[in-house]
Amino acid sequence: MRPDVVLKAGTLAGKILLESGAETVRVEETVTRICESFLAHDAQAFATPTGLFVSFDYNDDSYTKVLRIKGSRINLERINQVNQISRQCASSELDETQAFHELKKVTQIQEYPTIMRILSGGFAAMFFTYLFEGTLTDGFYALVIGTFVQYVGGIFDRKNINSIVKITILSAMLTFLILILTYIGLVHSRDTTIIGTLMLLVPGVAITNAVRDWISGDLLSGATRAIEAVLIAVALALGAGVVLSVWMMYIGGV
Repeated sequence: MRPDVVLKAGTLAGKILLESGAETVRVEETVTRICESFLAHDAQAFATPTGLFVSFDYNDDSYTKVLRIKGSRINLERINQVNQISRQCASSELDETQAFHELKKVTQIQEYPTIMRILSGGFAAMFFTYLFEGTLTDGFYALVIGTFVQYVGGIFDRKNINSIVKITILSAMLTFLILILTYIGLVHSRDTTIIGTLMLLVPGVAITNAVRDWISGDLLSGATRAIEAVLIAVALALGAGVVLSVWMMYIGGV
């Protein structure tokens, strides 16, 4: 066994999982399983949303690596591929070098095309608006604004804009656009359309992972993800609330 390669493979697997939105217990179990499958002793992994610590013993020597995780986006395909590689390691189908190269390939997996992600956001906003009993016209304009919001959000992501700032700007932007459409008579239910479009920005994954981490006993990760979800919710309320307050103050009701 080459312990340095095993350490690289284990930490790379954990990094991919954390950056792809996996829950903490999955990350720690996968990293430990990969290291132990190559006869590492006392393999330990400690993961948080912003860091990964991996260590194990081999031939009376200790090996440790620390990684800083700077961000995450949901990518279920990468999570699935890493899980498959860890199973292959456990069944001795791959050696440590092969596992490391396979994990490097996983990092190259492309996301869905940009146009597909933009249109998906628009249709999600439209169907949420219908779910909240909006009219056909409301749903159509939710589609248009949701598509625009998804497009602008992609630009912010490429420029590495802080997520809280991004959510605040996007929520303010979509609220203002819907108010304009309502003012000129194109949108009938202002509140329903705003809520349906805001659903694009709701931190559902962060809340779900926080609950998962708490249930599995990872209190630190659970608290961190819960704080992230609360901050995103505050940003949503701040952006929409400020625009609504200013509009009602200077324009009045619709």
